[in-house]
Amino acid sequence: NQPLARAAAQALLTGPDADWSATTAIDDDHGHDRTERRTIRTAEAGDALFPGARQAFRLRRDVGDLDGVWTSKEIVYGVTSLPAEAAGPAQLNHYERAHWGVENRLHWVRDVTFREDNSQVRSGTAPRALAGFRNLAISTARLADRANSAHARRDLLNHDDAFAVYTI
Repeated sequence: NQPLARAAAQALLTGPDADWSATTAIDDDHGHDRTERRTIRTAEAGDALFPGARQAFRLRRDVGDLDGVWTSKEIVYGVTSLPAEAAGPAQLNHYERAHWGVENRLHWVRDVTFREDNSQVRSGTAPRALAGFRNLAISTARLADRANSAHARRDLLNHDDAFAVYTI
């Protein structure tokens, strides 16, 4: 019932910015020829909003050029089981940002190096099994201090002994 939870979070977190100053955090970032401002506001929430919910948040991402002109805006709503005492707005902003580290570190490798999105396997348990094998290959390469999964994968094609590729 996500649309209902989103609508409830949206209703809970509406109002002028001045009303939310105590539960708002702003993070500015500059890099990759752009500026990003992430503004998060939080409110206490309960099980009525979503089972296990302790806080709802509204995250606004403004992206612009380095000249200060904003070019895009995105607003997303979320729910977390972390109470405000354990994670205030600044921590939630950090955690949400860190999520993209997982996205970029694992899913990008799976999508690009292992071409997971191009897989034609879609039925039964095979997709989950293949994802597990991809994760195993990525983890094995990282545990062997192979910084580049693509290089490790190519090395496997040139060796008879898979363990030699991982210096095991």
